Amino acid sequence: MLGHDHALSGALAFAAVAPLLPVTGTHLAVAAALTAGTGILPDLDEPGSTIARTFGFLTGAFAWIVHTLSGGHRKGTHSLLGVAIMTVAAYFAGQWQDSAHVTSGHIQLWWHLVPAGLLLALLFSAGFRALYIGGHHADLFGIGLAALVIWQGWDLEKVTPWHVSVLAVCVCLGMLAHIAGDMLTHDGCPLLYPLTRYDFGLLPEPIRITTNKLAERWVISPLLLAGLAYFVWRDLGGHALTATQHLAGR
Repeated sequence: MLGHDHALSGALAFAAVAPLLPVTGTHLAVAAALTAGTGILPDLDEPGSTIARTFGFLTGAFAWIVHTLSGGHRKGTHSLLGVAIMTVAAYFAGQWQDSAHVTSGHIQLWWHLVPAGLLLALLFSAGFRALYIGGHHADLFGIGLAALVIWQGWDLEKVTPWHVSVLAVCVCLGMLAHIAGDMLTHDGCPLLYPLTRYDFGLLPEPIRITTNKLAERWVISPLLLAGLAYFVWRDLGGHALTATQHLAGR
């Protein structure tokens, strides 16, 4: 699938589960934008991908390393093991950031903010690029939003009884949404890599889609947009508003 649709699927995935988490308003918007970025995170195994080109040589070189270590495109980063590794890394980045507490207006252990800050800047910027938001200034918007999120601590909202930060939840949801999207295509994904290279699919082979063809542009993309619009409307209280209007009209 195209990076644009992967980013949309990531944002949709978070919006869909938002009622299960104490995330609303500004936090919801930030988390959805973050999950749009994680929706293209698995493609960090491809040096020519959108996320690999986000910060030029720096992300390009890192993508080459990921490509080599993960076995190539649509291998390690498109597996359940890859999702687990990246989610755990995001979890510890959030935990380390959480230890950089603020005392008397001063940030203690400020270097603990670096891993989470870099990850947030990459994901926000890549998400904006994939969704064509900000044009040539998408990276600046991404870095600025990452700095704001770090300062406000929005990514550290505890959303489960196990004290998992929104950052870790977004990474997990976005990567799973990406893999699900690729499993709609003819190539599928090696979910159990490196145990097996078998490519799993969500659809029977005859009706799987081809990337950037009519089925994706005129079916998948509109469905993702419609689904995202619905879940955002619901998360912002659309059901309650409709019920109120219905009662008022009686």
